[in-house]
Amino acid sequence: MLLDVSPLLALVSPRTLSWPDYAALSVYFTLSLAIGWWWRKKKQSSGQFFLGDGRLPWWAAAISFMATATSSISFMALPARAYATDWLSFGSSPAQAFAGVVVGVVFVGALRRLNLTTIFGYLEQRFDRRVRLLGAGLAILLKVGGRMSVVMLLPALALSTVTGFDKYASILLMGAVTTLYAMEGGFEAVVWTDVMQVGVTVGGVLVALTCMTQGVEGGFSSMIETAQAAGKFHAVSTEWNLAQPTVWVFIGMFLGHIFVVLGDQPLMQRMLATADPREARRAVVMGNLIGMGGSIMFFFVGTMLWAFYHAHPERMAAGLNGDAIFPYFIANELPRGVVGLIVASLFAAGMGALSSAMNATAAIVVSDFQGTLHPAATEAQRLWLARAATLAAGGLATGMAVWLAWRGATSLWDEYLKLIALIGGGFPGVFALGLLTRRANAPGVIVGALTSVAVTWAVQNYTATSAFLHGFVAVASCIVVGYAASLAFGRAAKGKNLAGLTVWDRVKGAA
Repeated sequence: MLLDVSPLLALVSPRTLSWPDYAALSVYFTLSLAIGWWWRKKKQSSGQFFLGDGRLPWWAAAISFMATATSSISFMALPARAYATDWLSFGSSPAQAFAGVVVGVVFVGALRRLNLTTIFGYLEQRFDRRVRLLGAGLAILLKVGGRMSVVMLLPALALSTVTGFDKYASILLMGAVTTLYAMEGGFEAVVWTDVMQVGVTVGGVLVALTCMTQGVEGGFSSMIETAQAAGKFHAVSTEWNLAQPTVWVFIGMFLGHIFVVLGDQPLMQRMLATADPREARRAVVMGNLIGMGGSIMFFFVGTMLWAFYHAHPERMAAGLNGDAIFPYFIANELPRGVVGLIVASLFAAGMGALSSAMNATAAIVVSDFQGTLHPAATEAQRLWLARAATLAAGGLATGMAVWLAWRGATSLWDEYLKLIALIGGGFPGVFALGLLTRRANAPGVIVGALTSVAVTWAVQNYTATSAFLHGFVAVASCIVVGYAASLAFGRAAKGKNLAGLTVWDRVKGAA
């Protein structure tokens, strides 16, 4: 679900920030830049720029994992869904979280022992260079051309309403500050700003919830009773219906998301930076559980917003689209001084995901492309390229967000991200084929990845299948077709040493 704030823009006049609001924002941005500057002094190599010193505390990695998986989209879209309907869509959160737990328990230990800088290095060891470069290229396309730009665009449009900030200025501010601290401080700056940003986000949401409960007679308990009576906490449907958010849809989502997590460089980078496999498992498992807690918080915000406006219907603008409800509450109900904290929270929710994607993109450029195509590069050249790639990723994503804002095509955002998901959605199936089978080979998995695009496109355009299930369709089609094609191509990887590269080696006690 993506946010459409166009109805809000026509209904709500911007609210000018007071000096305490500006102070809160100034402190937040100053701290972000200071963390980047601090870690800049400690950078010695490209390896440190991407993975720190390899001893990242598991709890910090877990919080950063959660910040990477969450974004400003979650900050606004999840409350909007709970406000407009109920908690049926919440099933996507445990599906994703438990998939991540499976990754932590089953796969992380084996991958952590392979001495990787990016997860795509595994693909060359398991298949060949072509598969590695294909996966790395798709990852850059999806992050820079897709998620990063939307993460900046959506809060910018909301902030232009809430604060009166020009939407282009908001995009440029978020993009510039994030790019600077990610470029200066590298991975460690990204992680420790993530820790700070999660604190800011949670603090902002708790303040907003407090204001909601204080604004209703009877407070928290009255709001809960009203929401329960209206069925707003309805969270589970066992109906056999693949077009709606049912248990069966989320089971499929869970199965597909296991390999989506495995193939996501920003997420896997956290476990690669920990001290050992045990710490890596803790980071991934706890990061996913913390993330599910964050989703509970955002859904709860949406339900409380519904209860608040149910008690005060006169405060709701006529015809307001539910997708704009949280920004509307911020603009019209919060006292001066508090708005700045919530705005900082909105920035923080976006910048955590944004900086992680920038650093991961730089890691892919240096490790997967320069490391493969120009392995003789000096350490100075690698570090220079790391910073240049961070700058380029931030600049391109910011430019894309500005272009989308200029186009004003809010009705196309869903279709735009749907296309991006279509292009790369099946590629995680390649990781599944590599880890779960011995007979999959490079030509076969490439055929599977390409075929998954056609299969997913057909499902999206000719069926009513829930969008929650599209990822499973993409991954499953890649696995089935990729395995069959591998058998047809024969033993293309004959003679390749697969020791330690599949789960079956773990079962037999192999290293």
